[in-house]
This record gives sequence, C-alpha cells and structure tokens, in this order.
Amino acid sequence: MEHIAAIMLLVGCSHGSLACEELQAPQVAYESMEECVGALPSALGGAGAGNQIVHARCASIDPAWMEEDVEISWRMTKERGLEVDVRQVTPAEGLVVAENSRPADALARLH
Repeated sequence: MEHIAAIMLLVGCSHGSLACEELQAPQVAYESMEECVGALPSALGGAGAGNQIVHARCASIDPAWMEEDVEISWRMTKERGLEVDVRQVTPAEGLVVAENSRPADALARLH
C-alpha cells in the first residue's frame, strides 16, 4: 500500500452489549474509505463468533499520521452503535499508557 486512509474495526458483543471485545479484522488498513466500507459486508459475514453480535466500522485516518503515534479508541452507544475515534497523540518518551474502562463495581469483584 502506498498510504493508509482508513482502518476497519470489528467488535463482538454479548447479547445486550454488556461485554464487548475487539475481534481480528480480515484486513485492518485500506487505501481509501470507500475500499474499507466496501469490505465491511464480507468482514461481518466472516466474523460470526458464536453467541456474539458483531459490529463493524471504518474510520478515516490522516495518511500523514502513519509516521506518528496515533490512538484508536472505541465505544458502544445505544444511539450510534460502534463509535471509533482516531487521533494523533504525543506520548511522553518511554511512557506506555493503557486504559481499562471496566465499571468500578466490576473491578471491586476482581479483588
């Protein structure tokens, strides 16, 4: 590929969307948003994972960011379904950041 203009994200959720996880997409990066959107039906068809409801979304990405650090985040909403956000970040040198977005009561049960 000469450049990447879009990425595909697949997310599998339990019925009721109480627990969701990223699934492996057949291809992650695309040269155009149209190419990514065109690949969504076959990606959804191939991602049927047991008792999960699979959601898919393409997100545009600035080709200039490929040499930079980017953050890709997603969330499920009742109003819009799968929402994907891609943004350029400038992490502190040597710093690795991870986020766990589990509800506080779920964390309390783990201890």
